[in-house]
Amino acid sequence: MVELLMPLAVFGSLVLVMGQLTRLLSNISLNRTLRDALRSHPDSVPLLAERLDARQPWADALIGWVFLAFALGLVLLSLFETADDRREIVHAAVVPAIVGLVVLAFVRRAKRDAAANPRPFGAAGPPPLPVPPSPPLVDSMPAPRGRRTVRKPA
Repeated sequence: MVELLMPLAVFGSLVLVMGQLTRLLSNISLNRTLRDALRSHPDSVPLLAERLDARQPWADALIGWVFLAFALGLVLLSLFETADDRREIVHAAVVPAIVGLVVLAFVRRAKRDAAANPRPFGAAGPPPLPVPPSPPLVDSMPAPRGRRTVRKPA
């Protein structure tokens, strides 16, 4: 049984870690874009901020489907084994099947909750923040003369 559960645990962990790493890399890229937009086009920041934690609707459901496919693969593998081994493999296939079903149920509930509770500002996001006035150009500022010293408090 251990020979079957160890690959199952490794596979499940790998799927979950890869999903989180993909999400992390996506957010890093979007954060960099958000910083650049703050410098050059502040009016586009609310649209980018809305996408910051948004995910594709199929992203979480894909993890559930992968676990269900893995469980089905284990059941199909058990067809070519003896009766005792078949029982152990089918018992091991229950774990990824339950995980897949729970993930799919969670995704379905999250979609239903999101549809029932729309964002307070609508699809456009929060109202744009006021843009502060730009600082004066460096060329128009007088150049400092001499050495500046800082006085220490007495």
